Amino acid sequence: MEVLLLIDALEDIIEKSPNLPLSAKAMINRDELLEIIKDVRIKLPDELKQAQWIKEERQKILIEAKKEAESIIKESEERIHNSIEERKKIIEEAEREAELYKIEADRKIKEMIEESEITKRANEQAKELIQAAQQDAKKIRLGAKAYADDLLAELGTRVENILVIIKNNREELKNHKR
Repeated sequence: MEVLLLIDALEDIIEKSPNLPLSAKAMINRDELLEIIKDVRIKLPDELKQAQWIKEERQKILIEAKKEAESIIKESEERIHNSIEERKKIIEEAEREAELYKIEADRKIKEMIEESEITKRANEQAKELIQAAQQDAKKIRLGAKAYADDLLAELGTRVENILVIIKNNREELKNHKR
């Protein structure tokens, strides 16, 4: 920043210097200009070092943000995989229970087949059990899907937050360059 101020000072001196009569040439204090140029040469390496440091810090921040994003994605994928596996087990268990209910209903129907009224009630109960088991299995499947969707939404939010952090860091670095 100091180098830019020194260059502005050079420009001011040149613009304010009086012109020689009947020419486009100007009278300039040579010592004053040389002193400013000397200051520019002194300050320039420091500002170049600072710009290099800012560039390196930007790289570090980007690498760190990328690692964090990869870690979050990996963790989310593992959670989703575990959740799906868990939901599969729950669905399988529900289906086994539904099959057991069906077997039990079939057995009861056979026992009650001798009397028509009892048979009617047994058929109705069997249907209700099967419907209840099917509804339970459906609820479990829907719950598993909703849970997976929630995990994906959470992952999306985290990734968006990381992108906002990266964007803000880039903006900060851009503003810091000026």
